[in-house]
Parts: sequence; structure tokens; C-alpha cells
Amino acid sequence: MKLFLRISLLFIPFLAHAECTIGVASGTATRDGRPVVFKTRDTSSWSLEFKVQMPAGYHAYAGNTSVDSSTVWMGVNEAGFGITQSAAYNVGGSGSGLGNGTMMNYALERCDSIGDFEDILIATNSSGRSTKANYAVFDAYGGAAIFECAPHEYDRYDADSIGLVVRANFSYLGDSGRCGQNRMERAYQLMSDAIAGDSLDARFVVKHVITDLDYPGQNPYPLPWTGSFDGMPAGWIDTGPFTDIQTICNANTHAAGVARGVPPGGDTEDALLWCIFASPVASVPFPLFPAAHNEPPEGVGSSSEMFTACRAKYDSLFSHSSVSYWLDASYLLNESGEGVLSYAPSIIDWAFDTVDYWLTTTTSPLPSERSDFQDVVMDRVLAAYLNGVPLGIEEAETPERAALAIAPNPFNSSCKISIPETSERIEGITIHDISGREIDRLDVDWPTFTEIVWTPKDDLPAGIYLIRTRPSTKPLYAKAILVK
Repeated sequence: MKLFLRISLLFIPFLAHAECTIGVASGTATRDGRPVVFKTRDTSSWSLEFKVQMPAGYHAYAGNTSVDSSTVWMGVNEAGFGITQSAAYNVGGSGSGLGNGTMMNYALERCDSIGDFEDILIATNSSGRSTKANYAVFDAYGGAAIFECAPHEYDRYDADSIGLVVRANFSYLGDSGRCGQNRMERAYQLMSDAIAGDSLDARFVVKHVITDLDYPGQNPYPLPWTGSFDGMPAGWIDTGPFTDIQTICNANTHAAGVARGVPPGGDTEDALLWCIFASPVASVPFPLFPAAHNEPPEGVGSSSEMFTACRAKYDSLFSHSSVSYWLDASYLLNESGEGVLSYAPSIIDWAFDTVDYWLTTTTSPLPSERSDFQDVVMDRVLAAYLNGVPLGIEEAETPERAALAIAPNPFNSSCKISIPETSERIEGITIHDISGREIDRLDVDWPTFTEIVWTPKDDLPAGIYLIRTRPSTKPLYAKAILVK
């Protein structure tokens, strides 16, 4: 008997190449010691769902799949083993047996470790597989690797000296084709820069990697983008046609996920999958714990509220009348500070802060407690997303979490940040632009001084900025408006 969490997208499927970007970071690379794998699921199909599966006698796992299908395209199980995949189009040969998606279903049910996964590959090398893919994996023992797999052979690439491995849609064991190499290099650049700044974690990947719109010759940052690229209309961004996808986040990214594991010795039941419908740059994630053994009610069936909300924003984001892969940057953020990015990044921060705080203050929760917690997070994330509310800021105004005070606000040269009395340790202040990118960092001699002045750099554009305390176990928030 199998129990499924189904957050379903029931549209007519169309089979075509899926040009995805994937990667894995070991716990040595992340600021919290938790490994991550990520995937942008680039496909023409909208027949997608997220589910929690409980196969009898095997591991429960959370994953992304096609509707009513045993194929899985990213996931993590309650043993702390995570896996995702990208097709490798330059790999030859033929075989039968486990394919790209059925391989991951099989592995998530059975694997505790990367060694277990490699044993599956060794056992099927002779008999053969139908898979031609790259598999990014981590486990609860500190391992992180990518396996490039052909029907009768494979190569293993362990995390490099800084703890990363990234792929797009080619394997080095294949021929000279390099489909998506610029996406692979861009993802690696973003993640390696974050490692250098001690800021890489699952939240960073959700906010800055799977949402990225940069490729050689096109850099729309910082948003809002009002210029034009290569003769396109002002304010529109090229994400590449289906056969030549350039950006990590693009018109064919119809789902995405970031699986987060646990440090060696950690509670493997804390492993979770951050799930995202439609375009990551205009959507918000929700968490699924395999160990919850249940599902948020808003995510059941073909009328999923979360999918409906995310798909509606996708349709507005890619709304050009004649070119389906052009993205309307003004829908993300316009010159007046309006758009999805005026509230979505703070919803993401709230979701991550809430999950992290709950995990640090809850001891050995029962499956029912994890399930109830998932429901609460889904309720708040969905409501804020539907109403366009910057959830973290609203939460900061409750008695349980007092807000930072900003004066004057709006301001045009500098502002004073006042820190209220709090039991939480405060080391400093970070300032983020409306897309969530950190643009400044202030140290605070707290509690000796409870006020600090922020003077933005002269080249910082006018707009809305989010201010939060660090560390981020239970941060205080504020919104500041810079005018010029």
C-alpha cells in the first residue's frame, strides 16, 4: 500500500527533451553543514506533481514526478539520501531496464548512502540500463557526488575541493556535445562565490541559483531591468528557445526543487525537499518532510491552490504575444518597486526561518507533528503569496517578534536603524535589495549600542530595501525606502 501526496498539474503532456540544470554541494561547502542538491525541471509538460511516498518495506521519500507515474525527477528520503538528475544528450549506446526517472524512484526507496547507489550502477552495468543521465546525490555521511551514466558504464565525480559538482545536459563520458555548458558554468560561479562568502545553503540556492536570468551577453541585474538586449523590447529578458535554453531559470522551467540533507550524525528525519511549481523566479517554495508521512491539504489533487497561484504568475511572466520564451522583467519588479519580487523574497525568508527555528526547538517530532507543521507553513506561505504580502515583515510587527525601527523612512542619504529589546543574540545587520540579494552588511556592538546608521553607497538605486538582523535563527525585520 502506497500513500501519495499529490500536488497535481493536469494538463496534456508533450514529450520532448528536458534541458535541466542540476548540482550538489556537500555539507563542507554550506554555511549550516547541510548538503543540498537542486534541479530546475525544464520540460514542455505541465503534468507534474510533488508527493510523499511510503512504499511498504522501504524508505519514505518526498519527490517530484509526473502525474500518476512511478518516475521521479528529484527527491530525498527519510534516511537522508537525496538525488536529482539531468538528461545527458551526448551519451550513446542503448539498453533496457531502469531509466532516468525510474532509477531515482528505485534509489530513493532503497538507498541509505552514495555507496548504495553506486552498488545499483555496478549491478546493472552488465545487464544494462535505459538511462543516459547525470545523477547528483548526497547522503547523511558527508558524501556528495555526480554520477554520469550510460547504459553500460558510468563515471563518478565526487565534490571538488570546495565541495561542489554541477551539470547541465551533457556528460564528459560522452562525445564532444556540450548542451547547456553556460548554465552549468553560471550555476557553479554563483555557488562558488557564495562559498567564498560563507553564504551557501538551500535558501541561497532557492533565491539566487534556480532563479538566475544571466547568460553570456545578457546580465539584467540589478533589477528592475529597463534596458533591452539584442533588439528585444525594453524590459524583456531572453531565456532561450526550448532547443537552445540559455538561462538557468527559463520558460520551460515548470518545476524546481532543492533537497536539503543533514550533517553527519544529524537526525535524518530532518531531511526535506523545498518544492517549487512553475517559474522559480516568480514562485515561492514549500517544504515536504519524507518523515511527515502526510501532506498539506492545500496541495491535494488537480485543483492544487499552490500550483494554480504559481501557474498564474508564470503566465503573466511569459506573456509576450509572439515570443513564448521572453520574460517580462517588469512583472518581477518595476521602477516603482512593484512586482512579485516586492514580496516573494521575504516570504521565502520567512519559510526558511520558520523551518530552521522549528527544527532547532523541537525534539524528535512525531510524523503527525511534522505533518501539522507542514500544514502551518503551507497556509502562511500560500496566503501571503496570493495576497502579495511580504510575510517576514508582517511577522516582524507581531508582539512575539518586534520590528526594527527605521528613521527617517523614506530617506535619501542615511537612516537610523533602532534595535528593540530582544532575547536573541544579534551580531549585525544585513541589507537586501527587493530580489533578496545582499547589498550591504553592518556590524553591531549589541547590546552596548542599540542604534546604527546605514549610509547606502552613492550608486545604490532608489527603491525598497529589506533590513534584517543576523544571525538568522529568529531575525528582526524592517523595510526601508530609499528615495533620490
